[in-house]
Amino acid sequence: MTAQAARQSGVEVEVIRSGSPLPDALSDLIGPQDEEVAIDGAYPWPVHPRGLAALYRASAEHSRAIHVKAEGAFGGGLQGGGAGKLEALCASGATDLLVALGLDVEAYGNAYLQIIHDPSKRIAGLRRLPAPTMARTKSGFVQHVPQAGAMARAVTFAADEIVHLRAPCPLGLRYALPSWIGAQGMLELAQAATRYNAAFFANSAIPEYAIIFKGAPTNPAQKDAIRGFFRNDFQGAHNAHRTLILNHSDDGSDIKIERLTSDVKDGDFLKLLDAARDRIPIAHGVPPRMLGIMSAGQLGGGGEVSGQLVVFERLTLMPRRRRMLDQLRPLLAELGLTATASEQELADKNSIAIQPLDLTPPKDDSASLPDLVASGIVTAEEARTILPFLSDTDLAKSAGSHRATGGLDALSTLLARA
Repeated sequence: MTAQAARQSGVEVEVIRSGSPLPDALSDLIGPQDEEVAIDGAYPWPVHPRGLAALYRASAEHSRAIHVKAEGAFGGGLQGGGAGKLEALCASGATDLLVALGLDVEAYGNAYLQIIHDPSKRIAGLRRLPAPTMARTKSGFVQHVPQAGAMARAVTFAADEIVHLRAPCPLGLRYALPSWIGAQGMLELAQAATRYNAAFFANSAIPEYAIIFKGAPTNPAQKDAIRGFFRNDFQGAHNAHRTLILNHSDDGSDIKIERLTSDVKDGDFLKLLDAARDRIPIAHGVPPRMLGIMSAGQLGGGGEVSGQLVVFERLTLMPRRRRMLDQLRPLLAELGLTATASEQELADKNSIAIQPLDLTPPKDDSASLPDLVASGIVTAEEARTILPFLSDTDLAKSAGSHRATGGLDALSTLLARA
């Protein structure tokens, strides 16, 4: 069935629920063989997208790292003479599309770009299809669009209608595993610790002690008192660790109190969360400072941040831009575009590239402003516009405190003449 026929017929199928949500063994990561296809013809993911989405919500550092990489790699937008041709095919702009695809690759290891053709088979538009809704088939792809209830609408796509973007995966499966998959166990552990504490503060579902009556049966009034205490008076953070007091006067009877839960210290949970926090930047390849994490021994100076930015750009962001363009080469060729990293080739009307991070320290930019104004490269009005953005530099600080020296004197003189 073609994609157009599937859209018109609105085929109803059951939502795919195969695939291990959170694999705990290497065998769970092995993809299915050709004969092990799901009922609707789709291959299941090795790790179910719902499990990956749950981990995305479980850690602020994890979700932040995903966004930092996607925005840092693709948030600068396109450059080159052919950028406008690709921009015209994106409903909300190419930058928004690339960042959304980058988020899917970082969170799920896979992203899907739909190529929309007009009746004459020319490319009329590009659209991102959410990764959790997509699956591979023998002949192409299928999207399961959630509907009311437990059913989903299946839309099939031919192989040439979808560009499957994927992270590098050493297992070589039909789906790629995300680059941070090595931190999965630590993320699950931190999530379990957080849920445990949340459940305790919510309702203390597991009592700390068991009260055992020996020698005489418990009367209904005592049972009701115990039930009422745990049901009404033992819930919420303000009632945590409250003590139950019972009066029992039957002759020959005894009350024994037994501890049910282990004596877990609050600090143990904090240490666990700290351990997870320290490992997440390693798994993502994001410097801790980029995630707002300050480690002991770091000075926090501007030079240290600049050094981390350079490493982040060269080892993490640049490969992602290159890989994105490499996987888009068939699409770019169909549009008559050529991916390039050369400054000289960017002026060509058919060249295209993704804008990298500007790693020039703001202080260097401020020091060069007087020469740029004097040579006419930057106008006086542009210099006045740029100066507020250099608020963290020595030049701007001097301007604010009226202690102008060196480059600021030269810039002030030039601006006064303009």
